[in-house]
Amino acid sequence: MVVQFFILIQNVYFLTGVSMRCYCAGMILVLMTMVGIQSAKAGEAQAAYLDTDHTGCYTIPDHLSAEEKKWFKAFQEGNMLAAGWQQISADLLASTPAEEHPAQVVALENLGLKIGQEWSRPNDIRKIDNSMLRKWGSLLKKTARENPQQLASTIASIDQQLDDLLD
Repeated sequence: MVVQFFILIQNVYFLTGVSMRCYCAGMILVLMTMVGIQSAKAGEAQAAYLDTDHTGCYTIPDHLSAEEKKWFKAFQEGNMLAAGWQQISADLLASTPAEEHPAQVVALENLGLKIGQEWSRPNDIRKIDNSMLRKWGSLLKKTARENPQQLASTIASIDQQLDDLLD
C-alpha cells in the first residue's frame, strides 16, 4: 500500500509538473496509521518532520535570521513579478526525461538551497544579485526547452559558478 501511494504521487508529479512531495511527509503519517504501523514509529516520523522548519516543498535553514528567512521564502515561492525556485524546478522537471527525474530533483533542490541561502543575505554582503538569478534562470529554461538532455550539465555548471563565487 505504501509503495502504491508513492507510485501514485510520482505519477501525479510527472504528469502535472506539480510537486506532490510537499504533501508526502504528512501523508506518510496517515499511511503509517492506515497500514497499522506501530504508533511509536508514526510518532518518531512526525517528530522528525516537525523538528525542521518546512514551508511548502522546501526547508528553510534554521541558521538564517528572520529577515533572511523571509527572503529565502521569497526566492523559493516567487512573487507577482517573478516565478520562484519551486515553480522553475517543476517546469524544468517537466522537460526532463523521466529516467533523469530522481537525480534532477536532488540537483535542483541542492542548487536552490545554495542560491537561496546566499541571495537571502543582506544586499551589502551577498555575492548573488538579481541579474545573476535572471541569467541562470534563463539559461536553465532555454536548456530545458531546446536541449533537455543537457540540463544536468547546465545545473552542474551553474553550481560550479556558484561555488567559485562563494569561495
